[in-house]
Amino acid sequence: MKKILATLLALLMLTVSANAANRKRTIDPADLPKQAIELIQKHWPSCEIEQAFVSAKEYEALLTDGTMIQFDLKGVWKEMKCTDGLPVTLVPVFITRYVVDRYPRILIIDVEKMRGGYEATLSNGLEIQFDMYGRVTHVDD
Repeated sequence: MKKILATLLALLMLTVSANAANRKRTIDPADLPKQAIELIQKHWPSCEIEQAFVSAKEYEALLTDGTMIQFDLKGVWKEMKCTDGLPVTLVPVFITRYVVDRYPRILIIDVEKMRGGYEATLSNGLEIQFDMYGRVTHVDD
């Protein structure tokens, strides 16, 4: 009985510590990685960082215009969301070309780096997955 109780207690402690490590906490925007701050200042010069967060795996910045950007721990973007459309200078060229050619008046509002490629969400609700070579692998409406 003592072994079972000790095992359960150890599992509980492991679960609690894992959850604590994944929890995001608020940080001062100046504590974001330099590369993340530079990206925001270059592509959103009229916005300020309203809130910044950190977890064990990533940083997140919420800008005053509602844009949300997730970064890895080095400050490289992982996902960007902006209901007013993302700056085309940040979106991989092959995604921008594909969208402009097929949906000329539709905005790219979300781009996420995924294992082996990207997923882009358009303002019309369409989600398009691309491999690393720019080929469309899936379209979901």
